[in-house]
Amino acid sequence: MSLRIEVLGRHHRALIEDFRNQHRTLVDYLRRFALRHAEKDLLARTFLAIEEVAGAERLAGYFTLATASVERTTVGSIESLSRLPGFPIPAVLLARLAVDERVQGQGLGRYLFEEALGLTLQLAHSGPVAFRLFVTDAIDESAARFYERFGFSRLAAEFPCRMVLDLKPLLEISEIP
Repeated sequence: MSLRIEVLGRHHRALIEDFRNQHRTLVDYLRRFALRHAEKDLLARTFLAIEEVAGAERLAGYFTLATASVERTTVGSIESLSRLPGFPIPAVLLARLAVDERVQGQGLGRYLFEEALGLTLQLAHSGPVAFRLFVTDAIDESAARFYERFGFSRLAAEFPCRMVLDLKPLLEISEIP
């Protein structure tokens, strides 16, 4: 699979219309809100995974990043966060991650997650702001298990389920020369 990651723009509208996913909310967000959230509202940025198929382009998946904060009291059970001050913890939110149903099961979800995490770690290292957490809201049990494989912890039992990953250990590892 030959993929490239691009920031969503107006020129992607035709690709978006052909995107399919079993979760209607993920399709609706991409078609109705993602571009507006990026350009007009300044709420989030969406990244597209575009693949070449028989000389044509197809949208294979996407992810959306935004900012967030997590109330300190909700993460008290996570040992690495238990000693932080009592105010909200800054975070980057993986607001959406979706793979087209025609290419599911080929590792694209993992690839998109790693791209999102990579951008987040890059911002943490060299960006003008500091944050501690990578956050997502798992849409269902299958998504929650997917994120748990990467070290996320659940903060709730119902869905969508808020999940967090403490970035400090990843940042310390990546600072080693």
